[in-house]
Amino acid sequence: MDEIARYRMRVLAVVAISLFGALGARLWYLQVMISEQAVATAASNITRGIDVPAPRGRILDLKGRTLVGNRLTTMITINPRELEEADLGPIERRKMLTSIAIEVNRSGQLLKISDIEASLANRAFGYYDDIPIALDVSEDLLVFFGERGDLYPGVKVVDSTVRSYLYGDLATHLLGWVGPVNDTELATRNPQPGKEYRLRDEIGKAGIELMFEGDLRGVAGRRVVEVNRRGEIVRERKDLFEAPVAGDDVVLTVDIDIQWLVETELERAVSLARATVPEKEVGATEEPPDFLAPGGAAVILDPATGSVVAMASYPSYDPNESIGGFTLERWAELNDRANDLPMFNRAIQGEYAPGSTFKLFTAHAAWHEEVFGVGRVPEADELWDDPGFYFLQSCRADAVEEEEASGCIFKNAGEKTYERVDLPRSLTVSSDVYYYMIGESVYINPLHSETAIQDAAISYGLGRKSGVPLPFEQTGYMPTAANREQRHLDNPVAFPFGEWYSGDNVNTAIGQGDVLVTPVQLANAYATFANGGTRMAPTMVSRVVDRGGETVRVIGARVVSQVDIDPVFRELVLEGLSGVTADPEGTAYWAFNSEATNGTYFPLEEYPLAGKTGTAEVRGKADTSLFAAFGPAQAPTHVMIAVLEEAGFGSQVAAPLVARVLDPVLTGTAVEAPTAAVRYARSAALPLCVSWHEWITGDTLERLEGIDSTAEPESGPVLDADGTVRVRGQRVACGPLVDELISNLKAD
Repeated sequence: MDEIARYRMRVLAVVAISLFGALGARLWYLQVMISEQAVATAASNITRGIDVPAPRGRILDLKGRTLVGNRLTTMITINPRELEEADLGPIERRKMLTSIAIEVNRSGQLLKISDIEASLANRAFGYYDDIPIALDVSEDLLVFFGERGDLYPGVKVVDSTVRSYLYGDLATHLLGWVGPVNDTELATRNPQPGKEYRLRDEIGKAGIELMFEGDLRGVAGRRVVEVNRRGEIVRERKDLFEAPVAGDDVVLTVDIDIQWLVETELERAVSLARATVPEKEVGATEEPPDFLAPGGAAVILDPATGSVVAMASYPSYDPNESIGGFTLERWAELNDRANDLPMFNRAIQGEYAPGSTFKLFTAHAAWHEEVFGVGRVPEADELWDDPGFYFLQSCRADAVEEEEASGCIFKNAGEKTYERVDLPRSLTVSSDVYYYMIGESVYINPLHSETAIQDAAISYGLGRKSGVPLPFEQTGYMPTAANREQRHLDNPVAFPFGEWYSGDNVNTAIGQGDVLVTPVQLANAYATFANGGTRMAPTMVSRVVDRGGETVRVIGARVVSQVDIDPVFRELVLEGLSGVTADPEGTAYWAFNSEATNGTYFPLEEYPLAGKTGTAEVRGKADTSLFAAFGPAQAPTHVMIAVLEEAGFGSQVAAPLVARVLDPVLTGTAVEAPTAAVRYARSAALPLCVSWHEWITGDTLERLEGIDSTAEPESGPVLDADGTVRVRGQRVACGPLVDELISNLKAD
C-alpha cells in the first residue's frame, strides 16, 4: 500500500472515530444528563388529572335533623372530546342535539338546543370533562341512550350528587342557596388551602350557605387517566386516585318545627289581611287604601342567649330551583316587585317604622333622663286624663283652632280619650298623647339631652346592624337633627328639608317620622329588655362538626353591650306590657282572650305574656301591622316580633299571629314540620281524601270544591280501602288530614 493510500485510511479512521465519539456523547447526554426530565415530560404527556367534586357539608337544625344535604340525581352529560372525535358535520351535530332535547322533553324536563350549546361552550369545563346538560332526568333515558351509543357519541346518563333542600321552601331565607361560581366570585373569594374554586364549582350565594361557605365546602379529590397521542383515554390510574373530603356540617339554633309553625301562620295572616275590607273612618272623605299585604316577617329569639329559634320572611321560594343555576326567566320572576320580591329577606332587609312598639324606648329615655315630673310631663305613677290630642308648646298660644294650628296638634288614633293614665297604663292602652308630651319635653327642655330618645333606642340596638350571621342585613335609621341636616346637605334633591322641629321629636317618640328598624333589630331590642339589659348578637349557628360527629368549633353566645335598666322602671313597664294582653282595655286583649286566634283562648294564667302593639302609618298605603311580645313575662324564654306590610292595625293582624304561634311554642305542642316530600304527598292525596270523607260521612264538603290534584295519572295517588293514600312512597292517612283542613276552615 502506497503512502497516499495509508494517509487516506488514517483520515477515514479519524473521521469515523470522531463520528462515533459525537454519537456516544449525545447518547450519554440523553441517557444521563436529561433522563429525569425526559421521564417527567413523557409522564405529563400521557396522564391527565380530572377533579372529583367533594360533597358539601350538611346544615342541621338544633335537634340534628338534616335541613340541607346532598342527593343522588340522574343526569345527562356530553364529553366534548368524544363528540369532536365523532367528526360530525354541522347538520348531523344539530340533528343529534335536537334529538337529545326531544327525548329529555318527553321525560318531563324542558331542555332547549341553545341550552345544550351554551353548556358545551362553557369554558369552566375541560376537554376531557363530562359536561352536564340536564339534571333529574328519567331513568328510562339511561336505557335509551345506553342502547344507542353509536348515534349519540359522548352522551352519557350517569348518577351524580346535587344539593338537596329537604324542606323545600321552608327556612329558605336562613339557609340560602348554591349556584355555579362566577368570574367575580372566583377573583374575590379567598378559599382555604385545598378548597380552591374552578368556574363550574358550586358556591354558597345567600344565607348560611354563603356565610359558612368555608366550613361547608369540602376538599376536591382527583382522578388520573392515561391517554395516547390522539388524546384517547387508555386506562384510569387507580393507584393515583385521591378521594374527596366532604365538608363539615353546620348545626343551627333553629328549631324546624317552630320554623314551620311561624311560616305557616305568617302566610295565613297575610291571606287573612288580603281578604279583609278596610273600614272607612267616621268623617273621612277618601276611601281607605286596600290591605294589599305584599309580605311580612317574623322572628323568635331566645332572650338569654340571642339564639334565633325561628326567622321567617314571606313570600319565599324553593332553593331546589337553584341547582345548576336559576334560569334567567326564573331569576327575573324572583326579583320582580310585581311578585312581591320572594328573594328579599324582610326579617333582616326590610326597614319599617316601628309605630307604638317604639314607646318602650321612649319610656326608657324619659325615666333615665328624669323627664317624668318636669314641665307638662306627669310623674310616672301620677294618674292623668288623656284628652285625645296634644297641642305643641312651641306653637302660638292663641292658635287654638285646628285649622289655625297646622302641624301643632297631634292626636291619638281615632281621637280616643283615656282616663287615669300613668306609665304602665300608657303602654297598656297605647296612649300616643302621653308620648307626645315626652317627645316635646325632651327636645325643648334644656335639662335633657335633645337626642335622649334616639340614644336610648340606639343603646337597645336600633339603627345599627344586629350582627346576625346572614348577608345583606340593613341598618335601619334613627333620625336626629344632625343627621337630617347632613342628609339634606349630601343630597338636597332627594331630601329637600334639613330642619328639625319639635313635631319631628314628637313623631319620633311614637316610632313614626323617619324612624326605621328591621324586624330582627326590634326582636333583639325587646330581648335586651326581657333579659334585664344584656344586648346579645343574634346567633344562628351553635357549632360546626365533621362527618364523624366530632366538634370542629363551638359558636357561643356573644354579648355586645349592657343597657342600664332601673329595676323599678322595669317592673312598671312589665306591668304595662302585661296589661296589653291581659287587661280588657289592652290593645291586644281580643287576640289573647277570645277564640279568634285558633279556636281557643291563650293560656295567659300559666304563661303570662308581655307585649306591645304597633301600627305604623305609611303615606298612600295601608298601615304596617306590628306586634312585639315575650313570655313568660317574669322569666321570658321566647321573644317574638311580627311585622306585616300594608295589613292594618297591629292589634287585628300581627297580635293574633303571635298568639297562634306562642301558644304551641310555650306549651311545647308545636307539631312536627313536614318535609317537602310529605307536603307534596298530603297535597296530592287531599282530593281523594275529600272523596273518602264524603263516602264515609255523607258530608259533601262543598267548600272544598276547588281543590285539585297535581299528580299525573300514571304516577298519581292511590286510595286504599282503609282510608290511606299512597303517593310516591308516602302514605297519607285521610282522617287526620281532613280533620285538620276542617279545623283550619272553622278558624278562618
